Amino acid sequence: MNSSILKSEVEEKYFTYHKKSGYIGFIGAMIFVLILESVGVSFLLYNWNPFLHWLHLIICILLLIFLIWDTRAVIKNPILIENGQLSMKIGIRPRILIDIENIEEIKSGGINYEADRKKKEVLDLSLLGFDGPTFEIVLIEPIKNKDFFGKESGSIRRIFFSVDEKDEFYRMIKRES
Repeated sequence: MNSSILKSEVEEKYFTYHKKSGYIGFIGAMIFVLILESVGVSFLLYNWNPFLHWLHLIICILLLIFLIWDTRAVIKNPILIENGQLSMKIGIRPRILIDIENIEEIKSGGINYEADRKKKEVLDLSLLGFDGPTFEIVLIEPIKNKDFFGKESGSIRRIFFSVDEKDEFYRMIKRES
């Protein structure tokens, strides 16, 4: 029996968000500086207070692991449109699932990002905040926001984020809705 016949004809599309932002280069530079700083400060602290040396070294190693973990998660977790849902998991932050029918409006260009990003109903999923986001999604019904530990932390009605292939993403969302 042909296995390709058994597979469902589900259209899914992946969109990266890190390639045009400079995120990987910035994190690489941070890792390089962290290693240099760790060696230099650890040497100075060891001569002054060995306990502080070990404490500093452990904190630097944990920070290095966190940076590598988050960078790998950014690379391996693209924005996904599948089965009428928009799935966004930016790095190690919690995943957000949005039904395409729940999208009231998707805005690109001229969005009021700086004034609105601190509001409680807004979720900012842009990387590092160097560049403004490319899109703002306004939802019909708010969705629950979860913090890093999975605890609900309020309702979201608007989401700011960036996508590398802007035009293709916009067309896909419009076609699905």
